[in-house]
Amino acid sequence: MTESYEDYEREYNASLSRIRSFLAGTRSRVTLQECERLLGQAKKHATAMQGLAEVEGNPMKIKEAQQRLERDVAPLAREVSRALQESGGGGGREELFYQAPGRDGNSGLSRDMESLIGSSEDMLRESLALTMETEQIGNATIGQMTRQREQLEGANANALRTRQIAEQAASVLSDMGRKAFRNKAFLYFMIAILIVGNLWAFIRLLKK
Repeated sequence: MTESYEDYEREYNASLSRIRSFLAGTRSRVTLQECERLLGQAKKHATAMQGLAEVEGNPMKIKEAQQRLERDVAPLAREVSRALQESGGGGGREELFYQAPGRDGNSGLSRDMESLIGSSEDMLRESLALTMETEQIGNATIGQMTRQREQLEGANANALRTRQIAEQAASVLSDMGRKAFRNKAFLYFMIAILIVGNLWAFIRLLKK
C-alpha cells in the first residue's frame, strides 16, 4: 500500500524517539549499531517525505523535509559516531582482560545477534518497500512531466495557429485596403469627369 507524507513523518519521528532513548540509556555497541540502523531509516523517511512533497508541489513541506536532515538527523549521527568511536577505543582494554563468558553471557550474546539479524531483515524489507515507493514516485513524476510537456506543446501549437490566423487576417485587410483605395480613386475620377462635362455644357448654353 502506498504510504502518505504523514505516514513517513510518523515513522521518522518514531525512529528518532528510539534513537534518543537508546542514547539516553546504556550505550552498548549493540544499541549504537541499532541507532545507526534507525538513522538510516530516518534518512530514508525524510527523503521519501521530500519526494512526496515535490510531487505535490508543496514548497513548505519540501523545505521542512530538507531541514529535518540538518536539524535532527545530522546531530544524532555525529553523536552516534562519536559514541561508537569511544566504544571502539575501549574495546582493546576489554580484549586485554578478556574472560570467557558463562552461560548467561552466551545467551545474552545470542539474543543480541538474533536482535541484529531481525533488525537487518526489517531494514531489508523497509528498504525494498522504500525502493518500490520511490519507483512509484518517480513514475508519477515522469507522468506529470509528460503531461506538462504535452500541454506546453499544445499551447505552442495553438500559438502558431493564432499567429497564422493573424497573418492571414492582416493580408486580407491589406487587400481590402488596396481595393478600397482603387475604388475611391476611380470614384474621384468619375466625379471629376462629370464636373468637367457639366461645366462644358453650361458654357455652351451661355454662348447660345
